[in-house]
Amino acid sequence: MKNKIIQGILQLIGIMAVGAVVGYSIGKIAGDTLSRVDKPNIILFLITGVIAFILHIIVHEAGHLVFGLLSGYKFVSFRVFDFKIIKDENGKLSFRYEKIAGTGGQCLMRAPEYVKGKFKYKLYLLGGVIFNVLFSIVFWLILPSYYTLLFALIGFTLAFLNLIPMGFNDGMTFYHASKDETTRFVLYLQLEYVYYQSIGKNLLIERPEVVEKINSMEITKTNYLTDSLEFIKLDGLEYFFEFDALYNESRKLYIERDDLLPVYKIELMAMLVKLISLVNPEDELLEEIMKDKTLLARLKQKNPQTKNILATYEYGVKLDDEKALGLIAEARKIKNKAPNLYVQNLEMKYCDYLEEKILR
Repeated sequence: MKNKIIQGILQLIGIMAVGAVVGYSIGKIAGDTLSRVDKPNIILFLITGVIAFILHIIVHEAGHLVFGLLSGYKFVSFRVFDFKIIKDENGKLSFRYEKIAGTGGQCLMRAPEYVKGKFKYKLYLLGGVIFNVLFSIVFWLILPSYYTLLFALIGFTLAFLNLIPMGFNDGMTFYHASKDETTRFVLYLQLEYVYYQSIGKNLLIERPEVVEKINSMEITKTNYLTDSLEFIKLDGLEYFFEFDALYNESRKLYIERDDLLPVYKIELMAMLVKLISLVNPEDELLEEIMKDKTLLARLKQKNPQTKNILATYEYGVKLDDEKALGLIAEARKIKNKAPNLYVQNLEMKYCDYLEEKILR
């Protein structure tokens, strides 16, 4: 914990220092030009800032898309805030509203078949940063003004925040992937996993040879990319409703890996609420995790996964069958709010399973 705090402080100091240098440099470069143009209208300037921020999110994700296509990747989905365009298995595009906390946008693509030593990941990961910088410079050169300067500053800031390795941004993913071949293969598996989920399928079922490769991997140093393998494995157990094994493996992961990425840990706790309620309601761990504020905030999300978690809790712990059935009905009504087709199908299948268990 102490090391994480020190690293966080050092990152903040580094960001402030580089930001000050970049700001000063841009000010010196743009100063002469701005002295020859009219001062901005403060209201329009603020509106421009909001629009520029939204545009740069679109530009950033478009960068991933363009450089991904140039690297042989195939389009899966493109999201800006809660609005998402998805390509199905037959190549048909569809639009959906999807509320996801934590990111302003996301462009997901399917990587070309993995070849050891030749996996193309660099341009795909850095495409967003490249586009932010490129568009910032072009807009300023074409029409220099206070407004395009603001657009450029926002673009450079977003590029910088995504390039410097921190959290789980593009720069950090690039950093981990550049370290070793195993991590690059895991990145490939992640992209494959997301692709199959987008068309309603499970990677481990569709490509059983992947299971052997995952089980034979030797991971000496973990990171959030390699940690994703743990959740892919758990997903395989959930697919077959092997809840006893899923409960044991999830509980073990939670106890042993205190260093998991916060977003992973929150989802793991949410999963444990359902599993403990279903398999072992007397488990004292349930009372402990239900005091966690981040989990309680997570359980307020309006999606079928959350409704099924709460339904299982009402059934297994509170012994309130009527409330549990009501929550199952709510889950069915909002099935389209699941993050992808695979989760939607799985949650509807679980609705049937739990409802049958209650009414039996």
